[in-house]
Amino acid sequence: MSTFNILLTGWAIAFLSGNAFSQTTFATITGSVTDSSGAVVAGADITAINTETGIRTETKSNSKGVYLLSQLKEGSYSVQARAHGFKELIATNIELVARDARRLEVRLQVGDVGTTLEVSAGAALIETETARLSDTKNADILKSLPLNSRGMYAYLALTPGLIATTDGFTRVGGSGPNQISFAVDGTTMSDGVEGSSVGPLANYIESFQEVKVDMANNGAQFGTLGQITVISKSGTNRLHGSGFDYYITPFFRARNPFALVRQAGLFHTPGFSIGGPVFLPKLYNGRNRTFFFFSDEVSRGSTQTSILNPTVPLPNWRVGNFTGLAPIYDPSGSLPFADNQIPADRINAVSAKIQDRFFPLPNFGDSST
Repeated sequence: MSTFNILLTGWAIAFLSGNAFSQTTFATITGSVTDSSGAVVAGADITAINTETGIRTETKSNSKGVYLLSQLKEGSYSVQARAHGFKELIATNIELVARDARRLEVRLQVGDVGTTLEVSAGAALIETETARLSDTKNADILKSLPLNSRGMYAYLALTPGLIATTDGFTRVGGSGPNQISFAVDGTTMSDGVEGSSVGPLANYIESFQEVKVDMANNGAQFGTLGQITVISKSGTNRLHGSGFDYYITPFFRARNPFALVRQAGLFHTPGFSIGGPVFLPKLYNGRNRTFFFFSDEVSRGSTQTSILNPTVPLPNWRVGNFTGLAPIYDPSGSLPFADNQIPADRINAVSAKIQDRFFPLPNFGDSST
């Protein structure tokens, strides 16, 4: 193979792999720097500081006073603006979510460089930099909403425009089930066919920092109408953790109005999490640099967690006695079985054990019909 063919093959593998889906989740802050008269301020030093990790991102305003802080991880930030001959400006409580495009206009006031002016920016109620429609639920909301499940789909059902259908898929804006995609930290967890998520990743709520639903007008990096992005928690400068048990018992359940008794079964979902800076005494201090986070959730419960109401075989049918019904023909010949009774030696022993193990006897209503 020639060198050209080798390079061409490598290029095709790298850039044409259709199944290697991944998108960035980083946010940006942009805006313009002006003075009190509205004149642009070029060369101003702009610094974004993650208040949880202390990580700093720096840039300068250009000749038109415009600045751009990119590649910002989701979380809470403060932004500092400094320029010669102006008071320092600090904007605090800036909350960024996945792929957030936040506009923050900076207006500097003439004064002593050693003087600081602090303002609170807060969370953006409306994203003005893009036309997309989004809904974000952070860890505090996921933890406090009174739902009857710890799975992500119960939270998605609260988002306007999303519907959890009876076929087990989530649909957005009236679209088909294949017009929604799931991702964890930018890496897809969709099945690639019908838009459902793969594996149990959608159930580990304790490890979620936020769940963001983009419902319309997504960027070109997405091939579907809807995009659901899970952002994992990470460690911070503060050592923190949690412990919990999501407990379900018949005493806490309301009775289904069409059932005679409450749903049976006990269920536990215990778990814990811990995160913080990497710290090795006398060797390494990871504050503002290196962090860790770990969480674990398990499920425990009784063998019966719901009341089933299926139609099951009558006792006579279980042993091959179909007297009074339409003739049962011997598959090895053309004649019906005598008295419509399948001989015991013709019933597969394994099938009989499966029937006895998984199909209960009738226990409600008239068991003879």
